[in-house]
Amino acid sequence: MDFEYRVCVNEFGFYCVPKAYEKRKLPKVLARGEVYEPNTLRLMQRRTGLGDIVTGGAFIGDFLPALSPFVAAGSRIVSFEPNPLSFAAAERTVALNNLPNVSLFPVAVGETPGQLPLQLSRKGGSATAARAKIVEKETDETVMVEVVTLDSLVEPHRRVSILHLDVEGFEKSALLGARRIISDNAPMIVLEAERPWQQAMYAEFLGEHFPDLGYGFCGGMERNGFYLAQAR
Repeated sequence: MDFEYRVCVNEFGFYCVPKAYEKRKLPKVLARGEVYEPNTLRLMQRRTGLGDIVTGGAFIGDFLPALSPFVAAGSRIVSFEPNPLSFAAAERTVALNNLPNVSLFPVAVGETPGQLPLQLSRKGGSATAARAKIVEKETDETVMVEVVTLDSLVEPHRRVSILHLDVEGFEKSALLGARRIISDNAPMIVLEAERPWQQAMYAEFLGEHFPDLGYGFCGGMERNGFYLAQAR
């Protein structure tokens, strides 16, 4: 895909930022040479252990240069991004930083495989950029994207240490599509959950669907909620 972009840099590496995204918060942070959600990244770096990291949506791949060096030998990062422009930018970010342990897929994730409409712009044509999201109905502002389960992206023999999801309200469906990953590995789960009601909602959801693991909410920072299994 051909598109206009600039390359930004911070302490972790280089980032492909499409011109269409320059007014968003995250690209502005990168343009200043700073790190987006630095505390979340530092915690994930320390919790990698010997397993894989599953993280997405990738957006422009902004988490990948910071996490890639901390993954143990033989482990990898599995990421996904359904927005075609964001995926193309993430691919260039991976290439700019030469990240051989990153596997990136141009898909959305959910409970079951199929196809669903992804909203790329608001009415009037303004790009949603990082806010692209799965919606119920196909419109002039959507494109159809492939939906897969996270379990299908990660082979059964792989160990997973961290599951990080920022999928614009589609987290529950994505978690249900990761039943095997969660049941077999009890990873630290990181979800976009800034408000107390969101944090409590996901704790209840994890408790309902993975009762044997004893997942509980263990704190929040930088718009993210962190959940740990207590039974292992």
